[in-house]
Amino acid sequence: MSPKNKICLIHDMFLYRGGAERFNIMLARALGADLAALFFSEDGLRPESMGFSGKCIPFGEDKYSGGFRQIYLKYRVLFHTKFLREYDTVIFSNDSLSAIRNVRKDARKIYYAHSIPRYLFDQREFYYQKVPFFLRPVYILIRAVFERMYRKELSLVDEIYVNSGNLQTAMRQYLGRESQIIHPPVDMSVFVPLPIQESLEKFCKDYYISFSKLSSLKRVSRTVEAFREMPDRKLLVIYGENDPQKEEIMALSKGYSNIIFLTLADNNELPRYVAGAIATIFIAKNEDFGMVALESMSCGVPVIGVDEGGIRETVIDGKTGILIPPEATKEALIQAIQKLNSDTAFSMKDACIERAREFSLENFQKIVRKKFL
Repeated sequence: MSPKNKICLIHDMFLYRGGAERFNIMLARALGADLAALFFSEDGLRPESMGFSGKCIPFGEDKYSGGFRQIYLKYRVLFHTKFLREYDTVIFSNDSLSAIRNVRKDARKIYYAHSIPRYLFDQREFYYQKVPFFLRPVYILIRAVFERMYRKELSLVDEIYVNSGNLQTAMRQYLGRESQIIHPPVDMSVFVPLPIQESLEKFCKDYYISFSKLSSLKRVSRTVEAFREMPDRKLLVIYGENDPQKEEIMALSKGYSNIIFLTLADNNELPRYVAGAIATIFIAKNEDFGMVALESMSCGVPVIGVDEGGIRETVIDGKTGILIPPEATKEALIQAIQKLNSDTAFSMKDACIERAREFSLENFQKIVRKKFL
């Protein structure tokens, strides 16, 4: 990176061990950029665990939860990101766009959208229903203010990039803005298949895996409910300590010995658990992209997903997994699980790896260095 092009990537918060966090660390590493966020949680994804050796800049702390955290985030992004003035290029991620007001006018301003703010647009009703009745008038007012701010701030961006064709369409539909697609990558040196001798051992390939955030839109609860009706099939659920519906979803498995929940002290342990599974179950509602699918296929493990959103851009139905209807009913999920047994999954292994190679980290690094440096 040229010393005349000092880059900072600003994310909202490193609270979860999610795809956006993994993507941002890989992007920052590729560009030699600094990373800024409201906070870097000890229970979240730590950048250094993925080989990031640059500068991490917290501009707030983890002191609130729920809707209060979003208000606190907005305040800190607006008034505590003046350090961005020293950068020549600033890349905004997730709900950090308000910081654009603190960037130099001559700096390059790039917005990489992992999603549009769903509580403002396509999932307005879903989030509205979660607000206590007596707070809804205040919520509507705050939402209107945030939407107006978001539209204004988006108008100040020089370039917009999105993670999928699905999100590109949403950006055009809801905001009237055009964007360029840069698909997230998968590090195929990390997400690798098990050695042949291990994959043939009896203890391997006898469970299905879910490693999505425990939240409503990821629909992990639906997966747990399906396995409650299949006691002969095992489910391993990898979760994060900060996941918002952890206790509620874990309670669904009480009394079912075939469903195991596990949180990892070291995120680098994840690939081995993924590689040891029969298949990954990822049925998030209208997911914008879904790095889970790529990481699974890179391990040679097929995916049971839904036939909507960004998953259709990665998983090939019948070749690298099975896509069920968007409603993702429990019955459809059970049918797909029964169809995708260990023998069928093993027959998809090579196709999965080849598909993942199209989204390799090496290809991604070439693309972003050409566009951003």
